[in-house]
Amino acid sequence: MKWSVQIGKVIGIPIQLHITFLFILLLFIYYFSSFEFQIGTLVLGFYGMDISLMEKLVFSTIASILFFSTILLHEISHSFVAKRNGLDIKSITLFVFGGVAQMEEIPRDPKLELKMAAAGPGISLVIGIVTYAFYMYYGPADMGEMGMNAKNAVLITAGIISFYNLVLGIFNLLPAFPMDGGRVLRAFLALWLPYMDATRMAVSIGKTFAFLMGIFGLLTINIILVLIALFVYYGAQGEERETFFAISLEGIKVKDVMTHAPDLIYIPPDWTISQLVDVMFRFKHMGYPVQEDLDKPPMGVVTFEDVQKVSMELHNTVHVRDIMTKDIISVRPEHEAYHALQTIAKNNIGRLLVIQDSRIKGIVTMKDIMRNMQFKHMNIPQNNHKR
Repeated sequence: MKWSVQIGKVIGIPIQLHITFLFILLLFIYYFSSFEFQIGTLVLGFYGMDISLMEKLVFSTIASILFFSTILLHEISHSFVAKRNGLDIKSITLFVFGGVAQMEEIPRDPKLELKMAAAGPGISLVIGIVTYAFYMYYGPADMGEMGMNAKNAVLITAGIISFYNLVLGIFNLLPAFPMDGGRVLRAFLALWLPYMDATRMAVSIGKTFAFLMGIFGLLTINIILVLIALFVYYGAQGEERETFFAISLEGIKVKDVMTHAPDLIYIPPDWTISQLVDVMFRFKHMGYPVQEDLDKPPMGVVTFEDVQKVSMELHNTVHVRDIMTKDIISVRPEHEAYHALQTIAKNNIGRLLVIQDSRIKGIVTMKDIMRNMQFKHMNIPQNNHKR
């Protein structure tokens, strides 16, 4: 099942909406149309307006879309700084917890990471302040005249955008991963400490913050705080793991860890499943490229999962070409090994074909990459093994 859909590009970066984004968008539309509360002079919601439910839903939809557009601007600001400094951003995805920009690599320059991390909260705070100034200059909303008043609808929308962007900006500055404040903290620490040590310290601070937030949430019976605390805790843990992988694999290319084509076992497309299973039992590998010979372009990939979809009595009559996966996920020999690791994890697959000029140059697996990391830390020479 495809969980994200691309809706366009901004500054050359694909913008994707995750399926969970629809849930949070509908929740906000319902919330703005069915509830209303005030913070100071800000009116946050259309419920008090003397208009029909349909009109409230229309205004709430507009306000919600505009607010989530500012979240997109938050992520675009990160990406703009990254691109200006030569980093590649693969995509920006909006999902239930907000947005995330997917980078090819973690910036190792503390000053650059600081600029990138601060850009998002910075733009959110600017939007919040500017829309608050607009609200106060033309408002506040008239609570005594809440009928079909276009001015009130505009002011309430401005108030919603102002309040939630200020909250977003401040919340993202909290010193804990995966918020931007965790990256700001790491960038400051990395000015004096090795990058991995700075990451561990920032992660430790973030986990402590999450633990205290979770305890407070339990004591006040606030389930939202507890969920945020869990999100922060596991986000910090994930950041530490990702940073460790990135540093451990620094400078290692796919060509350094892959099994090269001459040693590669491939499966002809006209083989039966029985022949394929014999090879799987003999070599103990769960997936193989499908091609007519090593000099021909790959036709697909066949795995044990593909075999399991066919009943045993058909194994002597069904051919590999009938069950193979034609959508090949691959990397190039000059790609970073860390990029290959991310691709394997993202697609939940066991192996990647290494392809250049439409020819298979080799195959790389999660095991190859992890073994290389172990050898690197142990300083043990390594050899490629047959696949």
